[in-house]
Amino acid sequence: MGEIEEADPPARSAFHPLTSKGMAQKRGVLSKEQTERQLVREQRREFEAELAAHYERQVGRPRDRRRLIFMGVLILVVLLAGGYIVLTLLPAPAQTPTPGIAVGQPAPDFTLPVYGGSGGPTVSLKALRGHPVVINFWSESCDPCRREVPLLQRTYEQYGAHGAFVLLGINQADPKEDIASFGRAFKVTYPLLFDAGGNVNAAYHITAIPTTYFIDRQGIVRAVAITELTEQSLRQGLADIGVQLP
Repeated sequence: MGEIEEADPPARSAFHPLTSKGMAQKRGVLSKEQTERQLVREQRREFEAELAAHYERQVGRPRDRRRLIFMGVLILVVLLAGGYIVLTLLPAPAQTPTPGIAVGQPAPDFTLPVYGGSGGPTVSLKALRGHPVVINFWSESCDPCRREVPLLQRTYEQYGAHGAFVLLGINQADPKEDIASFGRAFKVTYPLLFDAGGNVNAAYHITAIPTTYFIDRQGIVRAVAITELTEQSLRQGLADIGVQLP
């Protein structure tokens, strides 16, 4: 028998398959890269979300600012309107002008022409010394003045005309004809004087009409009424100058 030839050992392939250890290392590398890419993507999404939120805040601020301004203006308008209504509806506090001639001081003398009522042609305050005198500053256009004239006339007719006191009405602004017609319309029988230059009004510091001075027999101011007279205030003023009405 011939000799059996031994077969040559199989040639080793040039391609070496990865060992399990190498494959595990490769999978580890791939997993790390995927994790990093995933982290980058998440960070990018967070950054984009932050940019979007920032943009929305910037866009929303002017709207909020305009809304606040509008509300502020609206509140201011409401407050102003409410204040105006309150000031309009509530009565104004009464102002009491201070008389120029204080109680206890001598009444300034004057001589004025008579333009209505009775008496004349002039009246001098100094000549009336020894008599209680009531001086009423008035105007035809003054409604309170017109309302108190009937009371003055009635009281004068009942007591003054009989010598209890002297009543004088002093007008500054109305023409002579108007003063005369006013006296006739109200049937005034006491003298209506005209202060043409306003000197007597200035001397008595008249700041409101009607104003009534009550002067005693010595020519001293004893009471002043800077308002429309009532029966009670007229009686009190006369009592202050020694005239007691029944």
